[in-house]
Amino acid sequence: MLPWDDAGAPPPVEALEAARREHGDTFVVVSGGTVYCFVFSPTALRAFYDLPERDASKGLADFRMLARKLPQEVFLGRRTFAHDLFGAGMVEGYLDNVDWAIATVLDELGDAGTFDAFALARRLGHHVGIACWFGREAPIDALIADLDALDGADAFVAPHTMANIDFAAERSALGHIVEQVGVLLTTPRAPSFLNDIAARWDAVDSPSPDAVTGATYDLVLLHIATMTNLFAALGWTLAYTVLDDVDAERVGDAAQEAIRLGQRSIMLREVMRPIIFDDGSTRYEIDRGVQLATMLPLTNLANGRANFDVDRAPQPGLTTTTFGHGSHRCPAQRFSMQTITRAVTQLRNDFALTPGFTSVTPLPMQIGGVARPAHPCPIDYRSKLKDTSRCV
Repeated sequence: MLPWDDAGAPPPVEALEAARREHGDTFVVVSGGTVYCFVFSPTALRAFYDLPERDASKGLADFRMLARKLPQEVFLGRRTFAHDLFGAGMVEGYLDNVDWAIATVLDELGDAGTFDAFALARRLGHHVGIACWFGREAPIDALIADLDALDGADAFVAPHTMANIDFAAERSALGHIVEQVGVLLTTPRAPSFLNDIAARWDAVDSPSPDAVTGATYDLVLLHIATMTNLFAALGWTLAYTVLDDVDAERVGDAAQEAIRLGQRSIMLREVMRPIIFDDGSTRYEIDRGVQLATMLPLTNLANGRANFDVDRAPQPGLTTTTFGHGSHRCPAQRFSMQTITRAVTQLRNDFALTPGFTSVTPLPMQIGGVARPAHPCPIDYRSKLKDTSRCV
């Protein structure tokens, strides 16, 4: 059983690794009445990523996972999607807000103290997303509290807790955000993607309640889609660049390597009609409703690749995955890498950093996304700057 169907299920990475040792690179797991066909050979992975969406839908499989945490009305009638954020040249248009958010959070640190790598990464990621999508004028701390209540990552970070959700807290948080967006839409503000979303809902002038709600649900899903794993990826990068004292010019390589180590993603594709699937040694007839699946850490960490080595990155190929492949590559990759490298580089330039931990241990029950840490990762910091005012 998988942990979202049985809270007593074993840690999924360990269980699937043991199943692969026993059954080989293709095997079936039946959990909660659903058939999951796991594949791991290079030929099977290529076929997995190459399947047309109409034959095996990643979008539907992702929806089924997130719907364990988020009310279904959030998904209905959406007019803005993650790929709308990251067209040609759009990332560069966000960088002023990214830099503003980084400067704001670093200014909060003061001259010296201790922070947790993943807690700081989460706060910084929230600031970046809110500044870019909602605007700098948004009530950041209030939004963070509500967005944390809506964090769809719980569906795969803590899948064993999903059985008893009644969505009351999530719907309350949505209501708060609708009120805040309604105020923002009638407030003079600096440029952000909120302007584009408002135009899609005819909410630029005198927006109706339905338009405010529609724009808000777009914003919430966009923030969850773009920030949920950025929080963790930034945390892993910060932790390993401090542990290994990585040079500033290697932060980009360090990010790719740290994300590879942190990946706990289960990749799912729901079969939409009967297909023939060739894993390189056998051709399988797979029925509609089966979930084709692979689990990234089982290939990312194989063959002596379980340790951090900045010289190993980047590692192209289907068996060392960070942001996915082909049409299923994460559309936020450039944005995420820009945010991570700018934030970590600025933090290391501004502060002397000393780790209070020796390793990063993933949460054992996580079955998707970039791993959250099982233990704190404290970092002592001391400013290198005489002038600690960084806000722009």
